[in-house]
Amino acid sequence: MPSNPTSTSIVTNESAPLRSEFPSSLDRDDGTIPESVEIDDPTKSLLRSSQASDSGVKTSEHVDRFDLEKQPDADNSSFVDDLDILPKTDDTSLPALTFRTWLLGSIFCLILAVVNTTFSFRTNSFVVSPYIAVILSFPMGIFLANTLPTRKFKVFGWEFSFNPGPFNYKEHTLIYVFASTGASPVYALFNIVGQKYTLRQPLHTGWALVFGFVTQCFGYALAGLCRRFLVRPKSMIWPGNLSIVALLFSLSSQDEDKKQPNKLSRFMFFWIIVAAMGLYSFLPSLVAPVLGAVSLICFMVPNNNRVKLFGSANQGLGMLSFSFDWSVITNMAPITTPLWALWNQVAGLWFFLWVVIPILYLTNAFGKDMELGSHNPRTFYLGGALNTPALFANNGSVISARSLVQVVRPKGGAAASVFGSPVRYELNATMYESVAPIRITTYFAMEYFTSFVVFAAALSHVYLWYGKQIYERFRASISEMDIGDIHAQLMDKYEDVPDLWYYILLFVNVTLGIVVCEFGGFDLPWWGVLLALVLAGITMIPIGTIQAVSGQQIGLNVMSEFLIGLILPGRMVAVMSFKTLSYMSMSQGLTLVADLKLGHYMKIPPRAMFVVQLVSTIAVMIVNVFTAFFIYDRLGVQFGGASGWTAVNYKVFFNAGAIWGAVGPARFFGSSSPYSKLLWGFLIGLLLPVLLWLAHWKIGGWWWQYINIPVIAVFPSQVGSTRSDLITPVVIGVTVNYFLKKYAFDWWRKYALVMSAGFDTGVAITVAIIFFCT
Repeated sequence: MPSNPTSTSIVTNESAPLRSEFPSSLDRDDGTIPESVEIDDPTKSLLRSSQASDSGVKTSEHVDRFDLEKQPDADNSSFVDDLDILPKTDDTSLPALTFRTWLLGSIFCLILAVVNTTFSFRTNSFVVSPYIAVILSFPMGIFLANTLPTRKFKVFGWEFSFNPGPFNYKEHTLIYVFASTGASPVYALFNIVGQKYTLRQPLHTGWALVFGFVTQCFGYALAGLCRRFLVRPKSMIWPGNLSIVALLFSLSSQDEDKKQPNKLSRFMFFWIIVAAMGLYSFLPSLVAPVLGAVSLICFMVPNNNRVKLFGSANQGLGMLSFSFDWSVITNMAPITTPLWALWNQVAGLWFFLWVVIPILYLTNAFGKDMELGSHNPRTFYLGGALNTPALFANNGSVISARSLVQVVRPKGGAAASVFGSPVRYELNATMYESVAPIRITTYFAMEYFTSFVVFAAALSHVYLWYGKQIYERFRASISEMDIGDIHAQLMDKYEDVPDLWYYILLFVNVTLGIVVCEFGGFDLPWWGVLLALVLAGITMIPIGTIQAVSGQQIGLNVMSEFLIGLILPGRMVAVMSFKTLSYMSMSQGLTLVADLKLGHYMKIPPRAMFVVQLVSTIAVMIVNVFTAFFIYDRLGVQFGGASGWTAVNYKVFFNAGAIWGAVGPARFFGSSSPYSKLLWGFLIGLLLPVLLWLAHWKIGGWWWQYINIPVIAVFPSQVGSTRSDLITPVVIGVTVNYFLKKYAFDWWRKYALVMSAGFDTGVAITVAIIFFCT
């Protein structure tokens, strides 16, 4: 599951303790460090939801103030130069891959891998940000530099030391890369968990690990082979990296505490916030769960179930519902998301959830909307179903996605492998005909509609607003490459990673991919594996170029499901496997490309970055798989009810597999289907950005660029999530990013990001304690 930290960087100068070695300036002409750099990411929540979302777009990076009139020139990347936050000198003697890097990086990587895998089973998926590792590892690195022995050892002629000198920014950067990898549970878990625990397929652990390895490392091979186009050129700016660069240097500055010795340090403030939020979180998480979703409509109209359905945050649309639980609120990332982007997200959700869906539901737009769930009063106690990923028969009763598939053994006998079974899961035509057409709730249908809108709108929006820049930069990346780029010149001092290493990794992954999908129980023929990998490969550079410039990654999940669902109709596991392979290979590859660009900016030796990325990727995959197995096999957790642990992301993925795989797009979205009209989302998505673009040129005004259709249309969390996150985040966002920013700017720029990280950490600790101890 790809996931990158998203953030609004709010940086100032922070003192560095004794043994640290960070640049004292960022090479400005006046030799000073910028007091603050504000780099905004519009959709942190998109990153979180993109792991299991069928939205088809991941908005991962964006830079606020990226005005149309002030966009960077395609040839000189003046945007990055104007920010002036990147080091333009390098000390090649600074060690990067040290014992401290391995120790701290491994600790944060593995902890985040376990914690975020566990939290992926929550109703509202909760992600602990790797920015926590950045904040905590700095004083820990200083401590190790001051306490570890400096003695040098020689082993087979290789000299090393546990303490090679002051803790430096290159070590800090690699620790962050470790942590960011660990913070993103692998997408293959959705396949593995769905097959092993929902289908109850006898999936061997060995094959599960191989499948996870292939989905993660194929993207890594692609990233390495595309680096000369997506990393080396100065025109490929990857603006999201600028925030972590600014934060790393901000933490290392030695000036602020000398000038203001009585001010509370970020480190101390972080732990105060962690303690406060950790203690408070016992209230909504254990003592008074009602604080997680407080619906005014349900209080005002207690006897009208139809109205309460719209107001319910758990079963309905969350109209006028508030939350006092940070694990729910943080889904919208109210502090780290810039205010303009938060308004885009919330306005879109208000429009779809509180206007469009109620109208469609009350008018039975898809034929039997109001009948769904009426036969299951124990589950849908308000008399109808809205906020659920469940599948329904034509009569409105709930059916299991698993019931739509049947086990089919190939002709010639069982021939079971020692590692798995060659059985195939195909559509149970008899069962399907008895319940056809399969129905989904109005909410679920609109989530598919908006996913089509987002995919098409992302293409249209990026082409209109960034098309010229993308073309010029891609042309420059081929013809001029990195001419005149100080960062590329500095990186040339280091020994590069040979392409042969990446080709070997590519060959190994293709071979293992074919073997695991043919014989390991993932039901994808060899040509399907090659098709998935080719699809990821041919889209890597164009989609990566778009992301490097505009910050929007156009995902392949919807299109890959559509494609393979038409080619292999009725084969549910094959469709899920193809989706994971193609989407994850491209998405994971671009995540690793972003890390390579970070290393480029921070002057990390390429071979050190190669080792850290590869080792952390494989380690996280193994930890993710065994953590998920432990949760199901050993803890005996029963997901469901109001526990807050309904594993909704896994249910959505599995049910999507039934829709696109078992039933197939031809049946589910065909002309005779009640959901064929959802396909209009593609056309609407293409046209809406055009209308805004034309309005910009005809009417004028800088604000048009901030009306972002892909951001407005996307649903940041899956159907089935608690929808009390539509008002409280706005209150917090306005308070922090408007009032505090306007009236207490110095406090805001120093503590806002740290406060958000502290809130996340405090909640994570409390939720983990409750989960494992109750």
